[in-house]
Amino acid sequence: DDPAAVVSPGGVGFDINCGVRLVRTNLTLDDVQPVKEQLAQRLFDHIPVGVGSQGIIPTSANDLNAALEMGMDWSLREGYAWAEDKEHCEEYGRMLQAGPSKVSKRAK
Repeated sequence: DDPAAVVSPGGVGFDINCGVRLVRTNLTLDDVQPVKEQLAQRLFDHIPVGVGSQGIIPTSANDLNAALEMGMDWSLREGYAWAEDKEHCEEYGRMLQAGPSKVSKRAK
């Protein structure tokens, strides 16, 4: 309701398409306040950050190739997304011309 307020897509990587995503929950400040330090630590522990870091989900080269080929459908199949998530992704989470052969070994 604030006429001076702005929404900047730059906060979610719009300008350089760096893969940053904004996640919304139904949690309130009252829900999070008592556990915010533990929550921040758990997020840091489970979300890879920086070059060469790894997450807690074991992923093989075949998994990566399947994800590159299938896009959001891979995430749905593996239980990492909900069907309605596709509605909020460019091209519904899958670019038909995309594929693993278009990604260099170094980038993988």
